Amino acid sequence: MGTDYSLIHFPDGKLPEINLIRDVSKHLKRGHRWIFADCFDQKERHKEGLSILKSRNEVLGIGLVQPDTQLRFRVLCLSEENFVRPNNNEHTIKFWAEVQWKKAIELRKNFRSDLTNSFRLINGEGDGMPGLTIDIYDDTAVIKHDHPVVERFWNHQGIAQKLLLDFPFLKTVYHKRRNDEEIKGIEIFGKLKEEVLFLENGSTFATNIRDAAKTGFFLDQRDNRKLIGQFAKEKSVLNLFSYTGGFSVFAGIGGARHVTSVDIAKAATLAAGRNFEVNNLKTPHEAIAADAFLFIDERIKEKSKWDLVITDPPSFAPNQKSVESAVEAYVKVFSQSLKLVNNNGLFAASSCSSHISTDKFLEICREAFSKNRKRGTLVYYGGQPFDHPYPLAMEELRYLKFALFRID
Repeated sequence: MGTDYSLIHFPDGKLPEINLIRDVSKHLKRGHRWIFADCFDQKERHKEGLSILKSRNEVLGIGLVQPDTQLRFRVLCLSEENFVRPNNNEHTIKFWAEVQWKKAIELRKNFRSDLTNSFRLINGEGDGMPGLTIDIYDDTAVIKHDHPVVERFWNHQGIAQKLLLDFPFLKTVYHKRRNDEEIKGIEIFGKLKEEVLFLENGSTFATNIRDAAKTGFFLDQRDNRKLIGQFAKEKSVLNLFSYTGGFSVFAGIGGARHVTSVDIAKAATLAAGRNFEVNNLKTPHEAIAADAFLFIDERIKEKSKWDLVITDPPSFAPNQKSVESAVEAYVKVFSQSLKLVNNNGLFAASSCSSHISTDKFLEICREAFSKNRKRGTLVYYGGQPFDHPYPLAMEELRYLKFALFRID
């Protein structure tokens, strides 16, 4: 690989301009980095990609235009920031990217250990690098984006070079695209193994990165998985929407008497079994490929009970318009799940919906308990770990909610 790659692609020619019709400068200066479509003239056709942001003929900053989404503009930097070079946008953006990269590395430089070698290196807006996600799985780095515009903006060759310089233990850098794309991903450096093994809090996990969800695993539940292990000893555990069995493995390592994992995808339940295998777990484990909603209803009819039930469904609120229906769905699935918990047992509820606030999530949990005429004690409340930071001004990026209750 060469030595002259920058982290970003800077376009040829003069940058286009995009003009605000609403004053959101205070919003931006507080640290929010998203501007939505209603802040711009909808009659204008906006060119995608890197653009100068203006308000009342004043330059506010530079960012990325996404003309096909309600999230219309992602701010990279404001004109008032100290690394901005007037009349030199290319230098400004390249230097901005270097600054953000160094800050992200500094935050995580001491994290890798003999117990955990998997972590998020770049968390998009949380690290000041919009749309860019990089996860590390032992010796494999996975790059992923949340929109084609940002995919074209970030320079994968330059990112790979930075990765190899800062993390010399890496053997593979893989650009993972959406699973429904014709080309699922590209090997930028090295060769992606069919199965990648990595460590999390002393436990081993296996992932087929090419076909797996997200970048290969849900790293954001790391702290919450460890917690489940501390409460699972001698308990029967039910893990609903289990995916590849992260919570199940920690329950087994924690000494659970029996673990049941339920997921609609057969491949996920097979992977859960594989994760028990790579940890040499002898805990009885039943991996069931079934619709979790139907499974719950059937087990309620059978009056089945577990000592610890974990319900971590997929996001029910992909956008703000779906919040009302999502709240109903969460209340229903949590309420039904509670019927499967033994008296004085434990119930873990989780949501990854960014449009569901912390207060709304706890309100959902209270409603679920109320519908069952049960009382609950909040034992623990958590969210995403430190390697998934978010700007203080962007509460919507505090997306992960996790609560552990005792049934009273």
